[in-house]
Amino acid sequence: MTGPDGVPGSPRRTPWGPLADDLVSLAEVPDDADAVVDAFLIRIAAAAAEMIDGVDYASITAWRGDGYTTVAASSDLARAVDDAQHAEAAGPCVQAEQTAAPVGVPDIPASTMSWPRFREQAAELGLQASVSVPLFAGRGTAVAVLNLYGRRASALTALSAAVRDVFVTERIPADSFGAHGNAGTLQLLNGLGLALQLRVAIQRAVGMLMADAGCDAAQAHRMLRARAVAAGESLSTAALQVIDEIGPDPGTAVRVTVGPPVGDVVPVAIDGELTRPVDPALAGRLAEVLDEPALVVEWDLSGLWFCDVAGLRLLLDLWQRATSDGRQMRMVAASDAVRTLMLLTDTAALFGYPAAPESANGDPLE
Repeated sequence: MTGPDGVPGSPRRTPWGPLADDLVSLAEVPDDADAVVDAFLIRIAAAAAEMIDGVDYASITAWRGDGYTTVAASSDLARAVDDAQHAEAAGPCVQAEQTAAPVGVPDIPASTMSWPRFREQAAELGLQASVSVPLFAGRGTAVAVLNLYGRRASALTALSAAVRDVFVTERIPADSFGAHGNAGTLQLLNGLGLALQLRVAIQRAVGMLMADAGCDAAQAHRMLRARAVAAGESLSTAALQVIDEIGPDPGTAVRVTVGPPVGDVVPVAIDGELTRPVDPALAGRLAEVLDEPALVVEWDLSGLWFCDVAGLRLLLDLWQRATSDGRQMRMVAASDAVRTLMLLTDTAALFGYPAAPESANGDPLE
């Protein structure tokens, strides 16, 4: 399958089965290849409803034009529950699309979430549980949400926890993980895990190309896509080649520089690549910064040419520790790669970015 100017090649085959195949193949499809994307989404919804334990109905929600729509549904019941969420622009599928993180509702009638139309419509149709799972195409942003609905309360509790863990680790689960699930459940978990791994590799390569070529994320993604097309390879294969060609030498990926305090502010600069696996020594070094007596820690990440979700999680952990101690942790400068990641995860406001007009040393910021 190929989209406009897309990456040629057949859908990827995995050891697990067709549902996993489609989830992984979707992760490499150009986002603008609408027909190809929709073909995968339709098959994913049908397979999920048929194959996954505890799932009675499935649907796919996506943002199209100026609103949400149901791209595919295994039943009119699923479509009706989706429509209730779309009309209110609120509900688990909307939250999953906006946050790019899975949302589980193990007991819909007992839910305290402020989603009245979702709860009312689900109750009327006899649906008791749901899991909404973001799905990603080649650019790495959520192109749709897979909604799984069950008629038994708590029927999807274990599935929801398993999906959440796969998203946290961004990798294929261990063989023993989710062993209680049926073949369809394992296809979903393994397919999601591999798709998320490919997403990390593609985003990492894009970050490297941004730093190497001095371009923005959109230009870097076009460069990566052009490489894949020229070589007749998948997007992830081209990404791994970029990582191999221009990646940093082992042991030199990250440099932390802590400047002298300026009043109540201590400046910290991180340069290089902050990515999984995060070196415990690095995490400890950054945590030590919070032992400084200064009330404010200012981060300069303009030299961080790549940061993945694991690196962002480390920064968020530090932010949480700082705020719980009554301190401020703010970002005064960020590279294009970091800005793109904050945009995708909607975390810029937590770090006070964009920063105030002047940094601690009085220099104007971008």
